[in-house]
Amino acid sequence: MTHRELLPRRAFLIDAARVAAAGWLTLEVQLLAACARDTSSRDTGFAHLTIAEGRTLRAFAAQILPSDDGTPGAEEAGVVSFIDRAFGMPFFADSVTVIRSGLADLDARANVLGGRRDFASASSADQIAIMRAIETTPFFVTVRTLVVIGMFADPSYGGNRDHVGWSLLGSEHRPSFTAPFGWYDTHLAPGASTGTA
Repeated sequence: MTHRELLPRRAFLIDAARVAAAGWLTLEVQLLAACARDTSSRDTGFAHLTIAEGRTLRAFAAQILPSDDGTPGAEEAGVVSFIDRAFGMPFFADSVTVIRSGLADLDARANVLGGRRDFASASSADQIAIMRAIETTPFFVTVRTLVVIGMFADPSYGGNRDHVGWSLLGSEHRPSFTAPFGWYDTHLAPGASTGTA
């Protein structure tokens, strides 16, 4: 294969990656464009969740992404704030009823299982037992997905507070990304000579 045959394939792959990144970014913007961009503190209240729902959701999220051995989890990342803001988005309108009834169900199950008034007051073992009983329900799947998104989303949407999710991944916040140039494409670098080595 000659150098001229590789260039179009490389260009195609770069363009395909750009299209995929643009599609992902467009989806994220559509989902979260209406979210407020301030990073409010975790206990100033919720826009859409009740205090009881927030308490239950916080305990649920802490079981999905726990804080262990100094590693930040859902609580430190503020994923409940992210989910509260997501409730106000048209994209999640169909999920709000499922999530609200699921949170009430968690509290009811905690009351039956251990005589606790709500899921958040149950022991960690009881919380895990309850979650295992419902792990195939639409509620569990939806909320687990929102917890993970809230952990790693842009902090301006209420989650990933202080970039803790990105820190776990070893990713640093950079407003743009420039592909590294290597020996195989040095001729594409700005200011590079066009001669061959």
